[in-house]
Order: sequence, then C-alpha cells, then structure tokens
Amino acid sequence: MFLFNEKNCADICLKNTNKYVFKAVNDLINDFARVSKYGVKPKIVKTETQNCIVIEENARTSAEPVADESYSITTEGGKAIIRADGYLGTMWGIYTLSEKFLGVDPCYLFNDLAIVKKSAMEMPETHIVDKPDGFGFRGVFINDEDLLQGWKDGGGARLVGGGYYYVTVAKSVIEKVVETVLRLKLNMVIPATFVDLDNPPEKALADAVAERGIYLSQHHCEPLGVSSFTFENHCRKYGKTGRFSYSECPGIMEDVWKFYVDKWSEYDNVVWQIGLRGFGDDRPVWQDDVPTETVLEKSGEFISKAYRKEKDIILAATNGKAKHFTSTLWMEGSTLVEKGYLRFPEDVTMVFADTAPTQLYGDEYDLVPREKDGKYGIYYHLQYYGCGPHLVPQTGLKKLYYNMKRAYDKGDTDYFIMNVSNVREFVFEIKAYAESAWSMDRYSPDEYLSRYSERFGEYADEVKSTIIDFYESFPELDSKYLEKHLSTYFNYTKTPPPAGITDFVLKEGSIIDYGKRITDNFDKDLSKWLCHEYAAAIKPVIANSDDICARFERLVGKLDEPLKTHLKIKWLLSAKTLNYIYKWYVALHDAKIYRDEYDGENMKKSILKACGYLFDYLDYRKCAEYGEFRNWYRGDLKMNIKQRLYDTLKIIGRTPEMAES
Repeated sequence: MFLFNEKNCADICLKNTNKYVFKAVNDLINDFARVSKYGVKPKIVKTETQNCIVIEENARTSAEPVADESYSITTEGGKAIIRADGYLGTMWGIYTLSEKFLGVDPCYLFNDLAIVKKSAMEMPETHIVDKPDGFGFRGVFINDEDLLQGWKDGGGARLVGGGYYYVTVAKSVIEKVVETVLRLKLNMVIPATFVDLDNPPEKALADAVAERGIYLSQHHCEPLGVSSFTFENHCRKYGKTGRFSYSECPGIMEDVWKFYVDKWSEYDNVVWQIGLRGFGDDRPVWQDDVPTETVLEKSGEFISKAYRKEKDIILAATNGKAKHFTSTLWMEGSTLVEKGYLRFPEDVTMVFADTAPTQLYGDEYDLVPREKDGKYGIYYHLQYYGCGPHLVPQTGLKKLYYNMKRAYDKGDTDYFIMNVSNVREFVFEIKAYAESAWSMDRYSPDEYLSRYSERFGEYADEVKSTIIDFYESFPELDSKYLEKHLSTYFNYTKTPPPAGITDFVLKEGSIIDYGKRITDNFDKDLSKWLCHEYAAAIKPVIANSDDICARFERLVGKLDEPLKTHLKIKWLLSAKTLNYIYKWYVALHDAKIYRDEYDGENMKKSILKACGYLFDYLDYRKCAEYGEFRNWYRGDLKMNIKQRLYDTLKIIGRTPEMAES
C-alpha cells in the first residue's frame, strides 16, 4: 500500500481508541507532514477506505498477544492494520509504524538529525507482532536538568535547596521529553529532580506526563512526593514548625505526607516511592556519622516502621486502588537489607542503585537475597551530577549492557528507571537503553552500534571505530582511590569488574569538581584530595583525545547535511568538550605546582593557558546553539563553565573581560 505521494495520503480509521491513543495518532499525522516533501497529511475517517491505516484497540485475533503493551501491524488488502489489547500497545504500534515505515527517528526532537523529506513512500507487505519481554516498568528520570530549565522561557518559579532549581522546565519542553519517551516505547517518567505538586509550574510537569497516559513515578529522595525541600517549603507556606526528621517530628511529617499523597492520588497511573532518608539527596537518617552496628539495626527497624506507615497513607488516600510501590536502596539501604535490618511491606518493589563514580552495583547487590515472590528493579545513571557524566555521554554501550544484563539475569526486571539528565547529550545511550529494556534477548550492543553507523554510508566503519575508541579513551584511576570519593557510608564495589568494564573512570563532572577544588584552595595544601592523582591520570590520555577529535573532525568534513550536523553535535562536540576540560585541568594543576615552587611567571602563563582552553570551549560549543536549540547552554549551572573560567582568572586578579581584551 502507498503511504503518500505528491498529492494523496493514506487515511486513518480509528476503532475504539481512547484519548491517549488519539494524541499518538496526532503525532503520526504530523509525522506524515514532516516526511512528505509536499506536506500531505492523513485524514481521520469513520469507515475503512481502500488505502487506509486502521487502528483497532481491544481488537485482536487468537494468534496475537494479549498483554497490555503488545501490538501487531499487518498489511491486508491494501490496508495497514494496527491491533492491540490496551492503549499502551496501541501507541507502541503507531510509533513503530512511524519509525519503521516513515523513517521518523524516536529521538528526532533531540538528536540533531533533520528528517529527510521524500516525494512518496510505500509500505511493503508486513506482519509484525511484538511485546516487551525485558523489563516491566521502563522509564526515565529527568534529573539535574539545568540545561532543560534554561533552554526555553515559560518555566515557573520554584524554591528548592542547592540554588540550581530556581525555575521549572517549561511545559513545552517536558512535552517534547514525554513525546520522545513514548516514541521509544518507554512507559514511565519521573519529570524533574524534585516535584512539588502544590506549586502549579511543578504540577504542570506531572500533568504533561499524565496527559499522555504513561506512568508517573517519584525520585528516591521524595517518597510520597515529599523531599526535604518540599517539606520545608510546605511548612513555611502553611505556618507549620518542625524539623525534617521522622524521629523528632512524626506528626508533622505524616501530615505533610498525607497532604501530598492526596495531590498525587489525583493521577491514575502512579508508581509510588516509599522511603526515609536524611536531609537533602545524599544522607541516611543518621546523617553524616559513621554508624555502629547497633545504630544500623535500630535505624533499619525505625525505617521499616516508617515504610509501613507510608504505604498505609497511600492506600487510605486511594481507597486501596494504588497498585505499584517501589523503594530505592540508595547508598545505605542496600547495606541495611543485606544485614537483615530493613523490611518492606508486601508488594513493594526493591530497587537497587548503581554507585557513583563507578556506575556499577556494589557487592551488596549480589549479597542481598531475592525472595521467590519478591519484586526487584534497577535505578541506573547515564548522568551523575558531581562525578559526571553530565555534558558528555561517557557510560558507553559496553558498561550499560553489562549492568542491564546483570539485572536481567538476576530477575530484577519489575522496574528500571534511567537517570537521563537533560536528554539531548545522551540520546545515543538512551535509545540503546530503551531497546534493551524492551527486549534484552533481542538486543546486542555491537548490532546496535553497527545499525547506528550504517546511516553514514561509506564512512560507517570509520564512524563506528571512532565511537568505540572515544568510549575507551577516558582517563581512569585505580579502584583503591574510590574510598576517597564521597562518604564513608557508600558501599562501593569491592570485586573487580570483568575485563573490558572500567571501574573508576574520570568523567568530566569529577574533573571539573577537582578543578574547582584547586581554584578554591590555590594557596593551600591539596594532598588530602586526589588532585595530583587526577592530573597524573589525565596527562597520558590528552594525545589520544587530540587524535579522536581530529578523526571526528575529518569525518564531519566529509559528510553532507544532515549527517554533518548530527556528527558534529553528538560526537565531535563531546570529544572536544572532554579535550578542553582535560587541558584546562592539567594547565591549572601545573599552575598550582608553579605556585608552590614560588615560580610566579610560569604560574601566570599556566593560568592564562588554562583560561584559554575554557574560552575556546565556550566559543566552540556555540555550534550546538542553533535553530530550535538556541540558548541550550543558557542554564549551565551544574558544571558552570563560565564560573570555572572566572574562578581560574581570579587567581591572577583578572576578570574575563580583561582577559578577552
């Protein structure tokens, strides 16, 4: 059957579809216009026509799967028929048709690859039957979303600790994210680092997810929708007094929980998070103290009681209708479970988290026993604020697959949430995650990379090899230094990972953080940190980094649009970002050595050299701020390269304006 030609377009006939499916149909209609050289669009008709896309929800034959997310696409008598038992499967069928037969990439909104328009398209004889057989809940967590916040105007004010979250992501932006999630056949979103449903601009983010019919979930540090920051804001707003501590102020804590559970219960599809931690995003209930065994046992008992109370509150607010509960074993939680001190209410999915900066699961992951009827899932980071990655994809297909396959083989498949930060930087890895989460048995990292590289035609092999070398070029430290990173209650991986999986990679975030330590303590002793070890690890990789930049640059020079822009933004910019940050750090570290040797002249030269690298980086990254992505880096507050430049210049009493002149 033909999909479209210069004058005509296939019709769309809907049968028993709901409001969520209708939105997906509207996306499909717009996809036709995106792909068609002449902008033709399908019409929605009430009865089937000769050349027609028929969408039948809750209509299937006995040979077809019946799960809510299953679907089939079949061509019959000049028609393309999408059949599914539930609305999720119906949407997956629609987006599959768009991707496979119209050629619309699921990540087209963020992958810097313009859609190539065509005069006409045919749909070949087709029979597709598919359903997810990897992970149940498959979602993304929009976290540390500084670039998304700054990208578009329209976000509303909010007040969250840390100074980064002064404004929400605009609803028009989160809608783009949700559309991308749907096209990837993912079924769940945590829409922001913190979500306060009592603040309309933040509620708008949750609304954008709910409006598309997929599941809403909650971050590990905001159980029942209440983070420590939400708690404090709530108390100020409503004149309550109390500390964010369930042991000291249980009544106030429960009142706040009930307030927000009532608001979250307005949504149909919620995966509820239960949990109890200390203030902020990185502390156990015992805060910064190193606990004794007695403290661990008592804390586990106390947290277990809180979990039961939280679930009771949720069930009361939803009249017992809430079905999906998770609890994330962040940091100390895994240790408490491993020791048998932490117990969960019935039907709560236990979610394991990888550890920064390894992006691996600690030994306790294998030590925690799995109960026969228990539910288990995974929280994984494509980005980690502080350690990175943040501005550059640095996880890679090999490490991502290793961690996902490990979870899959253990049966931890009920829930998978992926931290994707600002989305755009990580679309290559996000798509790999989505495909493997849909079906681990059908996914291969090498096949994925080969399929991705094929779009570059005669340069496919060169692109593939350069991407492989890019991911293998990062500096690394011996695992013995991990104990110096972050806090003492973090249970790092003790067992060496298998061959080919690097334990302690230095990502851009950790390098920038350690550079900040140098600028903040330029006149002090740095031996208590790993500043010198970082410099020693980075220096040997710079030549290789130069080579990878040059290889991507040569490829960009050979390509035509739109592949030229795609490769430049997705890979060359990533390689150059690391290259400039490496050189900045080494020059800054050299300046510190010169300072300690009382060599003022060479110190100033090294500082100016370091600043030059950041100036060059800030100038180069403007290439990513074009068209729709104008102002992409306006919200750069997490890595804050402009501030790193200013802090570096301050060492010699200069301002950026003086240096520029």
